[in-house]
Amino acid sequence: MVPVLTTFAAETAEAATTAASNTPVMAKAIMLAVALGTAAFGLAWVGANYMKALGRNPEAGKAASQIIIIAAMIEVTALLAFLLGAFLLS
Repeated sequence: MVPVLTTFAAETAEAATTAASNTPVMAKAIMLAVALGTAAFGLAWVGANYMKALGRNPEAGKAASQIIIIAAMIEVTALLAFLLGAFLLS
């Protein structure tokens, strides 16, 4: 029984060491997920509000070029966040 407990204690200590060494990687991954998630939410919000405006006022179709520029800015922000996260994780 004692060798089993000794082995279990050694495995637990090793797992704790591994978890402690992976904490910065997990923090960076969570940062990346939050950045990309908020960019996706922002893009969906812009698209939904544009569709609402287009439904209320058909003449709002003239604003399509501005909406495309705003969507492109959100996508660039998401791309930069992804590249920064990939750089930090490497």
